[in-house]
Amino acid sequence: MADHINNIERTLIDNLRTGTYKTATSTATAWSSSDVKVFGQFPETEEAEYPCIIVQQRVNGIEEQFLGMLMSDIDNTTIKRGELYGLGLDIHIAVDKKSVITVDGTGYKQRRLMNYLMLNVANVIMDCDFSGTDTELVSRYHTGFRDMGYDPELELWGATTGMIVVFKNTR
Repeated sequence: MADHINNIERTLIDNLRTGTYKTATSTATAWSSSDVKVFGQFPETEEAEYPCIIVQQRVNGIEEQFLGMLMSDIDNTTIKRGELYGLGLDIHIAVDKKSVITVDGTGYKQRRLMNYLMLNVANVIMDCDFSGTDTELVSRYHTGFRDMGYDPELELWGATTGMIVVFKNTR
């Protein structure tokens, strides 16, 4: 298998770091890379910084279809063997009591910051552009946010969403 899974994870993490998503006519940035810390796995406790986004691979190999069948490559001129292959990711957001991001001159914190991050994380993951890679996405799904809440002992607000990406794996 080509490096499709790493391409997907790296592109998604890079886009989450800058908060970049598409608008009707161009691109927008929801935050700067210094506002939100993005981790490719759960950080050690002493390394955690807030607000943060954690990308976690949850399932690999879902949505397998046409295993070993003949299919066309990205350029639609080359026939290769391959399949559609699915990857499931969880994206966790955590905000502590001290977290603040300034949006249009207003300091967003706590629950307001969580709402802002949830909306814009959804924008980023659905608009993530993989055209700079050799990975051909067939479909992607945002599974919505769940497990939203506040932990009074840790003084953290948190939410989790999921993303399923189906791509063409040729060999």
